[in-house]
This record gives sequence, structure tokens and C-alpha cells, in this order.
Amino acid sequence: MNFSGGPDPHTLETERAGLVEDGKVLARRIYAVSRLTPIMMLANIANALSLLLILWFEKQTRVDAIFWAVVVMMVSGWVMFRQFMRRRKPFPKTLSSRTYKRSVIHAAFLGALWAYPGLIILPEADGLLQSFLIALAAGMISGGAITLYPLPAAAYTFCGIVLVGSFVGFSRTAEMPTFWAFALVSVTFLIIISQSIKRHERVFVSEFEARTILNTQNERMAELLDAARRDALEERKRNEDRLLQTQKLEAVGQLTAGIAHDFNNLLTAIRGHAELLEISGAADKELIGPIVQSSDRGAELVRRLLAFARQQALAPMPLFPSEIIRETAALMRRTLREDIQVELNLSEETWPILMDPGLLSNALLNLGTNARDAMREGGQITIKLENAFGELAPSQLTGDYVRLSVQDTGSGMSAETQRRAIEPFYTTKEFGAGSGLGLSMVYGFAVQSGGTMSIESAPGQGTTVTLFLPRSAIVPEDDDSGSSDDLPLGKGKTVLLVEDNLSVRDSVTRLLESLDYAVTATESVEEAKDVLRQSSDAPQMILSDVVLPGGQRGTDFVREVRDSHPQIAMVLMSGYADTGEPEESDTLGGVLFLGKPFTRAALASTMAKAGIAIVD
Repeated sequence: MNFSGGPDPHTLETERAGLVEDGKVLARRIYAVSRLTPIMMLANIANALSLLLILWFEKQTRVDAIFWAVVVMMVSGWVMFRQFMRRRKPFPKTLSSRTYKRSVIHAAFLGALWAYPGLIILPEADGLLQSFLIALAAGMISGGAITLYPLPAAAYTFCGIVLVGSFVGFSRTAEMPTFWAFALVSVTFLIIISQSIKRHERVFVSEFEARTILNTQNERMAELLDAARRDALEERKRNEDRLLQTQKLEAVGQLTAGIAHDFNNLLTAIRGHAELLEISGAADKELIGPIVQSSDRGAELVRRLLAFARQQALAPMPLFPSEIIRETAALMRRTLREDIQVELNLSEETWPILMDPGLLSNALLNLGTNARDAMREGGQITIKLENAFGELAPSQLTGDYVRLSVQDTGSGMSAETQRRAIEPFYTTKEFGAGSGLGLSMVYGFAVQSGGTMSIESAPGQGTTVTLFLPRSAIVPEDDDSGSSDDLPLGKGKTVLLVEDNLSVRDSVTRLLESLDYAVTATESVEEAKDVLRQSSDAPQMILSDVVLPGGQRGTDFVREVRDSHPQIAMVLMSGYADTGEPEESDTLGGVLFLGKPFTRAALASTMAKAGIAIVD
């Protein structure tokens, strides 16, 4: 029995239907008395062994008594083993009606088991064996009543079966003293065991409540760990997505740089030949002008692509932002959807600012792209430019600023989206539709320029992003390249040209010859070295491309020639954004760089700065 036939506490289960009244109280009490189950099972085994010992002592052979003792020891051992195996499982917090009924059935079975000695063995016993069976029956009734007191029906069933069986056995002995002895022992056991149960119940109920709290905390801890594990997996997935997006952007940047190099070579050849046609007078200048202008626009487009791909070296310069905004707006009109209008509201009295024009154009393109995505059914983008005196700038700024705002009529942002808008990689677009870097890059551009950025938005009311850019104390100089007649000429100076692209090599050769240079054109470093070795007079200047076939670099060639011919002036040209690694420029002091595509005037000016050309 559980304590001598009660239900195993670990089999108690919680069900939604049919809860017993005060199920939680019953569960606590059952837990308290179940803690004594191992002790009671040991007592049952001791009683069975005592019966066998008495039979041996009185030299009686009772097969039924021996069989009963063996069954009691097996049942008690099985209950102890079951309780030991389930000792770590949480105890139920309440008691269901189904479990209650099952406990009554178990009590009936155990009552029949413990009624057997009084019903069958007692009538034929005498002496010491009879006294032991009387005490055993009384102990079972008292112990069962107290053990099963949390479950009245189970207690009545067990004690009733044992009591009826014992009384039937007493009626067959015809000895009244046996009955009074049975009653006296039962009362004595009842008092002793009840006091013990009351004392232990206080301890075990406290333990039950402590274990309940501990189990609750363990469940809560498991929930927290599961939530943390899910958050960690989600964060890992987000980081993987960010890494993938960053790798895509890096690949786009590298691809853009390679395309820009080839495209700049094409523009160099186109523009160079157009200028040669212009100075030769062999073609109508009205036809040549659009070719030159288209080449310039192509060069500007490449420069902006490089700036967007982070492959263009930044070159801050004082400028009036109006012209950059107009050019960028024209580009936006061509690239955005047809149902989106781009309007300009530019003040003509705007102060100059100091920054890279490509970076400013890139910021506007980012803002335009975000505005387009927010206007799925079309709308209007308004770019406004005006001066912001000290009192009109944000409180954290001092001095004078130029205020550049981009306003759209899109869906707007929620407060949460607006708060996180400048976080890197934060995006409300589907994966692959946006990098989440647009506004963060614009904000970084504004802050690095010494200004700031503000966002005003509300759901359904559009968005206005305002950049505050500090006023430049330097006024931009007017671009006065002069006429072709004022260009510095070479006066027959010799130039060794190293260029692998045939069209570019032919165009640059003709331009240099038009500037009165004597040119020796080569397509590789090996060929240029052969010219240097075979010529009795070294050239006065070397004009070399940076990237050459076979993995060679013009910088290495220039460095090698400088060691052997320090008197030769050097100029490098390239369609890439940079001339090479930073340390290369440190070891090539005095070497000028000419970016492709270049004009005839830029070529002449660079030659003059290199100290070869002589102004007529």
C-alpha cells in the first residue's frame, strides 16, 4: 500500500475535466503521507517476515500463511522500486476524479490482501501467532485510516474490508477477549500513528510547497532558455542575412570597378578622337559638341557609380550644391518610375558647402530610392534647398548650415520604424529588396560632413528627410580651362607612352602629338623596357597606364625606371578610381595621376605640371 496500500503519488495526473474539490489540498496531503511510503513498505516486509518467524518458532506449517507473506513482500518491494524510479519526477499539483477512483480500487485490492490473515489464518491460530495477527490487523486498520485520510472513500474501503475480515475471523474463534484485545490495540495504534502523521505532515507539506515553487521556477527557467535559444537562432539568421547582403554589395562594388575601368577606356578614346576632330576642323563642330558632352556625362555617371559602390576615392571640394542637385534630379527622373514626379525648390542664394560631389549625389539617390519604394502607386518627390541660419538649425548645431530636404508623398513611417531607421541593415523591405544601409549611409555622410540628419514622418502622411550641411568658408573657384590656343605645348619633348588598349593608345598618341610632343607608343612594360634599352637618348617623360596586361602594374614600372633614370618625369593614368595601394603613393612622390577619361586640356595641364611642357 502507499503507506500501506495508498495510490502511488507519481501516478497522479491533471486533467481538464472532473477535478476533485480541493484537489490542490488533497495533492499536498497525499504528498506528505507518501513520503512515509518507503518506511511503511519496510514495515510490511518486517510483518511478513515476523509471521514466517513465528510459524517457524511454533513449528507450524501453514502454506497459506507462507504464500501470503511472500505476496506481501513482493508487493511492498515493487512499490518501493516504483517510487525510487520516479523520485525525480515533479509531483502533481492537483488531483483528478479518474485518479481518485483508481485510488479507491487500489485500496480495495490492498484491503483484501490485509484482511486475509484475520479472515483465514486467525480462526485456526492460537498462542503467540494469534496475538501477532490481532496486533497486525489493528495496525493495518489504524495505519490505513491515517494513511488514506486525504482520500476518504479509499480510507473507508480499505479499513472496512480489513475490519469486516477481522470481525468474521474473531467470530469464528469464540473468544471475546480476542475482540477486546483487537479493539485496544487498534486504538493504541491509532493514537501513535496519528501523532506521527501530524508531525510529519507539517514537514512534508512545507517540502511539497518548496518543491512546487522549485518546479515552477524550473519550468519558467526552461521557458526563458527556450526563448533565449529562439532569439539567438533568429539573431544568427539575421546576421547571416546581413553578411550575405554585405558580400553582395562588395561583389557589386568590385564588379562596378571593373566595368568602370573598361567604360572609362572607351570614353577616353571617344572623347579624345572627338577633340581631335574638333581641332582639325574636318567635321562640323555642332556635330562634335554632342559627342563631347555625352562623353562627359558618361564619365560623370561612372564616377557616381563608383562612389555608390565605395570604389571612388573621396575628394571633398567647395561647391554650390544646386548644380549637383539638378544633375541628380535629372538622373532620378530617368531611373525612377514614370508615375513619380521629381520637383525642385532650390534657393539661388544658397551658401557653398565642402564635400565630395559624388557623395552628395549618392545620398540624394538613396533618399530618392527610399521615396520611390514608399510610393507604390506613384507620387511626388520634392527636393528643397535653402540656407539655415544658426537659430533655424537643430539645437545641437552651431553656426550656419545649408538645409537640404527630400520630401515624398508615400506611406510614411511608424514611430518604431522611424526610431530604428538609421540602424545599419534595418529594413522593412523583403529580403533581397533592400540592404538596410540607405538611411544609415546618408546619416553617416551628414555626420562625417559636420552636420546631422532629421526625419519627420507619420503613417499615411509621407516622409521628410532633412540634411543639415555646414557652410563652407571657401568659395568655389570658377572653372576656367581657357581655350585650346592657350594650352601648354610640349615643344618637341619626347614621351614614352605605355598603354595596352589600342583605341586609347591611338587617341592619346594623337592628342600628345597635337600638343607638340614626340611620342613613342608601346603596349606593354616589356616593350617599353626594350625602347629604353635600345634608345641612345632616354625619353623626357613616361606616360603609363596603371593596369597593364600580364598582371603588371604601371606603378612598379615607374618605380623601376626612376631608380635607373631619375631625370625622367612620370605621369600615371588609369580608368580605376585609385592608383593602387596607399603605400604605393607614398613611394611615388612627384608622380602625377591622370584619371580617365580626360580632356585634351587636362592632359596638357598635367604634362605642364610634370615639368616637361613649355607654355607658348
